Amino acid sequence: MTELNLQDLTSALSLYTSFFIFLVVLTFAAFIILMVILIHNIKSRKNLKDNRQFIEETIGVQEEERRRISQELHDTVSQNIKALLLSQKELKDHCRDTNLLTELEKIISLEKKNQKELRAIIQNLSVPALASVPFKTVINDLCEQFYAQSEIPCKFFVAPDLSLDTFTTEQKHHILRIIQEALNNVRAHAKAEETSVVIRQIKEQQKGSGLIRIMIFDDGQGFDSEKQPYPEDSTSHFGISGMEMRAKLLDGTLTVNSSPDTGTEVRLEIPLQ
Repeated sequence: MTELNLQDLTSALSLYTSFFIFLVVLTFAAFIILMVILIHNIKSRKNLKDNRQFIEETIGVQEEERRRISQELHDTVSQNIKALLLSQKELKDHCRDTNLLTELEKIISLEKKNQKELRAIIQNLSVPALASVPFKTVINDLCEQFYAQSEIPCKFFVAPDLSLDTFTTEQKHHILRIIQEALNNVRAHAKAEETSVVIRQIKEQQKGSGLIRIMIFDDGQGFDSEKQPYPEDSTSHFGISGMEMRAKLLDGTLTVNSSPDTGTEVRLEIPLQ
């Protein structure tokens, strides 16, 4: 194989890499646009905002789109990136030009980074096996996954005597998505050095069994939640609106408390039946 052919192949691989990155971005853009339209419909039809069936249908569309995108990314983009990496390795083994080798190593490094990020996206879109694994383990795995993806330590604490497996699979799904979205906001916007997920039972003597309180803290830059209920970012607004809808399906409440330079707390409270 001549050095000219190697250079042509290197250029082609670089082009393919850019194309697959564009494809991932385009897919997510379509997903965000669909979700923004759904959220807008909810906001503009306030008489339906508290309608449980309407919210369930909206969440159902969201989850179906997540599943579709996750499968599509796994079956196409992920497999193509693997093939590209194999081709790049083979090309590197046959290359003797120092400059071309340097460029190939840059491309391979970028491709591995893309592969890692794509794997994280697929994991975030997918739902773990909630019926067969203790829910505490699922949440702990989510925290570990968050740390691996963001390099932000995530501590998880739940009272030893508190069972989370009394929730139905559907309830666990909503709780997991709320925690996941809160952690996504930490990674994307908080500029935090640490975050925590804390779950405890609050017993209310006058009302009987009390409630489960789930708190997601971070020590990031925060924002003034008294002046604005969401960070100044459209995706955060969309994400928190989705969290609020899921909280309604849990018959619970979701609040976001934050102030500049003191971090943010997302609190989900679910009444015990």
